[in-house]
Amino acid sequence: MFLASLKKYAFFSVSTIYFAMLFFSLVNYKDHCIFTHPKTLLDFSHKSASEVLDICQPKLENLDVTNIDIVNAFPIPELAEKYPFVKKGGHFSPKDCKSYQKVAIIVPYRDRLHHLKILLNRLHPMLFKQQIEYRIFIIEQSGNDRFNRGKLMNVGFTEALKYENFDCFVFHDADLLPENDKNLYLCDNNVRQLSSAIDEMRYHVMYYNYAGGVVATKKETFVRINGFANSYWGWGNEDDDFSARLQSSGILLTRPPEYIGRFKMVRHKKETRSEHGYEAFLGWRGRWHKDGLNSPKTMNYSVVDKRDEHLYTNITVDLGPSKGHMVNPAEDTTKESTLWFLRFYFP
Repeated sequence: MFLASLKKYAFFSVSTIYFAMLFFSLVNYKDHCIFTHPKTLLDFSHKSASEVLDICQPKLENLDVTNIDIVNAFPIPELAEKYPFVKKGGHFSPKDCKSYQKVAIIVPYRDRLHHLKILLNRLHPMLFKQQIEYRIFIIEQSGNDRFNRGKLMNVGFTEALKYENFDCFVFHDADLLPENDKNLYLCDNNVRQLSSAIDEMRYHVMYYNYAGGVVATKKETFVRINGFANSYWGWGNEDDDFSARLQSSGILLTRPPEYIGRFKMVRHKKETRSEHGYEAFLGWRGRWHKDGLNSPKTMNYSVVDKRDEHLYTNITVDLGPSKGHMVNPAEDTTKESTLWFLRFYFP
């Protein structure tokens, strides 16, 4: 009798919480994020007829899903022979037409050679089919300090511009592999999350405002939001901070339909989570204009080594010590409310 009552109470409690969250989501719905087809990225309305004739126009109907091998990693020299169209430094430019955009692929990296080989074996043939001019930059963090994904993205953006005046920047985790060649690695006038459906999340977006994984943005947009925050050391929350900056700036987060934005994740041991990450995130608003690309305090770094490898440009950097450069929630000048927090994660 007691057990039956307990089960009934548990069911009632869970149901109440579920419907309360569902109701909260319905009344709090925001259109910060929209799904758009990749064909919308090829907008030639601002081009003359003669210019359009010279621009590469990939035939999306000829691009399709590719079987992805997330286990076998081939040696770099073997991959270089396999993809002779790639120039040293990981650069490719179509010969018979002009790429719609010049794209820099920025990969934050440390101790993931197995993942890197698999990623290169996937990206090069796909981008070749998409007729995109691109260069792959591996931004490697030296030392043993906590990994700082956000700062590596900012460093990659800064260093890539020393090679070429790129139009579009794709910030790409090393462990994510696109499944569909239709998922064009190009930028729109917003910020585009290319990885809209990851297998580890059952091919759905993790949460509505999620802006991690693989994200594409134009140079002007990235500068406008001051890039990523530099002060999240350890795994997590730098992508939430980035998403909050987009919302505050009135910039949409666009995504390809889930059947096109499918990605596989190469399994690995998770990094140490950012210390007090969620607590630090709540103070993002008071920091974002001074913590990012334009910060003389947190954007300090030194280049240890630059090398043009067969299939990528490797830039090894010393980001400086995390001590004294991490977010200290006690020093935040603003603090978001619990209601704001719920609205961000459960809109």
